[in-house]
Amino acid sequence: MAGVVFCTAQNDTTIIKNKQMKQAPEELQKLLNDIQQEETQKVSRDAEIEIDGLLIDETKTKNGRDFYDYFFRDWVPPQNAKNYSIFITEKPYRLTTTMIEIRINETLVFQSFLQPRSDIVEILSQQAVARTALYLQNYEEIVKQLEGADQSGSGIF
Repeated sequence: MAGVVFCTAQNDTTIIKNKQMKQAPEELQKLLNDIQQEETQKVSRDAEIEIDGLLIDETKTKNGRDFYDYFFRDWVPPQNAKNYSIFITEKPYRLTTTMIEIRINETLVFQSFLQPRSDIVEILSQQAVARTALYLQNYEEIVKQLEGADQSGSGIF
């Protein structure tokens, strides 16, 4: 019986009686190595995928919802913007006026009073889109500058 291995266990040890084992053909070994490399590449690619650019609606009134709809309609994220979420929140104020806030990753970017007039709501949403896009562009530029070679050092003065 060539290629068959018999094992017996004695006192927590394994004794192999027939030490002849056939090697897998080179083609199978190569195929196995290729599959392992593909899997490690998939895992590394999947590790980089994140959900970017979430636009979260936390409004409470019709005017707040209209603001969110206008913002969503006009929003075009900057090309290199990564790892951010936009929160649009609304807080009650006096009478029919509310306060609208836009935060990017917990950083306040835009804040304004929201009046119950649709033309003003649309203008405010356009201003908010412009300011939010500008913030993300500036943030990405600062990150690139900080990662540059001129900013790296040993930390020793």
